[in-house]
Amino acid sequence: MPFKISLISVCFFLVFSNSATALDQDKGKEYLARWEINYASYLIEVGKYMEALENYDSAIDLTSLADTKIDALLGKATLLASFLDAPEDAGRVYKNIIDNYPEAAEIAFYREGLVLFDLDKQREAKRILENYLEKYPQGRFRYQVEALLEMLKGVLPPTRPPEIQQRPLMRVLISRSTNALTVVSATAKQLVCGEDLGCQSKFHIKSQGGQLLINDQEQSQKSFRFESKGNFEISCEDKCKQVRGELQVTFQKGRFYVVNFVDIEDYLLSVVPSESYASWPLEALKAQAVAARTYAYYQVLHRKQMQYDVVDDEGDQVYGGIGREAERTTQAVQATEGRVLSYSGKPILAMYSANSGGYTADAGSIFGLKKPYLIAQPDPSSLGGQMAYWTRTYSVQEIEGALARTGIAIKGLKNIEPAGRGPSGRVTRVQIECKHSTSTLNTRTSLRRALKLPEILFEIQKKEGGFVFKGRGFGHGVGYSQWGSAIMGDKKEYSEILQFYYPGADIVKMW
Repeated sequence: MPFKISLISVCFFLVFSNSATALDQDKGKEYLARWEINYASYLIEVGKYMEALENYDSAIDLTSLADTKIDALLGKATLLASFLDAPEDAGRVYKNIIDNYPEAAEIAFYREGLVLFDLDKQREAKRILENYLEKYPQGRFRYQVEALLEMLKGVLPPTRPPEIQQRPLMRVLISRSTNALTVVSATAKQLVCGEDLGCQSKFHIKSQGGQLLINDQEQSQKSFRFESKGNFEISCEDKCKQVRGELQVTFQKGRFYVVNFVDIEDYLLSVVPSESYASWPLEALKAQAVAARTYAYYQVLHRKQMQYDVVDDEGDQVYGGIGREAERTTQAVQATEGRVLSYSGKPILAMYSANSGGYTADAGSIFGLKKPYLIAQPDPSSLGGQMAYWTRTYSVQEIEGALARTGIAIKGLKNIEPAGRGPSGRVTRVQIECKHSTSTLNTRTSLRRALKLPEILFEIQKKEGGFVFKGRGFGHGVGYSQWGSAIMGDKKEYSEILQFYYPGADIVKMW
């Protein structure tokens, strides 16, 4: 089920932040819970599935209203089944809804059956859908359920699809801009050809009064595909980059959605030097190439119903265009062509961060979903990289102000201390003691977000008028550590690096 971007979430957040001090605590928590749900939808749009999961959980913790809990639980279940390869976990969430929220039991039954149907789990889907009709013979989804059951009749149990041998074509979202944009050929003497537009040296695209104009000519169509024998240069907003492949520009609701269709290996030629230093050991660059390829391929498989596979920035992986390519990173991509990390026959969710701080994080303790290849373990190599150690000092006033800007209104801050740690030592929950109340919150969605702390692997020291955070690492710490790999790359082969950071995963050649 595709998710729509919730652009109102940003506006809602700002309105709430400015008025937080005027709201009572319960109402403030409800506003924040709703913001967490909206933000989770946005995170799904940019491929940050684990982060979206923790935002749904934050909303569930914050709210006391059944309607809000139900919305968060339904969103969480869809996320688990459709994007995180965790249908069993999704089933437990649906069961929770059915058992505890009778007003939403019908939709939970239907959603669970629909998700299982979409995932080709036909026997399980049939059982759930038939159960729905027994419980709700006149239910509001009965016609959809009957249609699904008809489609399941006579269908053989699914078999594992054959391994893809053809290199996937990535759909990279370059921009969703309200501004004008320009598409030109980056290769001398080559023209750009637009679908139903002919071939020209330049296409200038803008909107005027809600009408799409290309080279000042009004267009009735709203979507155009551009190709060239050379490469493209695209300028929009503050971006100007050269890319390979083809471009599709779609004018939708006053915005230009620019998607680059590019071969996955060509995509990686830009991603690897954008995510790593080309001067790093070649084996580390090869490891980054395989991790980035696996991440990209995972998104291709899980976003077929969406308009794009990845965004071109830190939301997914940084895609700087041809201008970022370097000889050594190109060598690393070509040397590992088609190689992907797999667990139990499926591409893994190859999460990575800049520096683990000397100890990788367990996905279950950080994001609430265990993955056997994303575990906590000592990672001494990362301590030799940048951002291995850091210190941040804040006054009480700075902390109160930062929390208020994220929707958490507190007054009279007295103490902050860890309330829960994961197996890596990361502070997963914090207790914030104020003059008249004490709250226990998810660290990443509260304190780290507000203070922009590099990591949650820290110790807290109280000092006169404020607090000192002494920490290690940069990012979420789950999976592959880029700086750890850079240090390992002097002595280990790329396969050994990947086997360390993703234990139990195999490296398979897919194309």
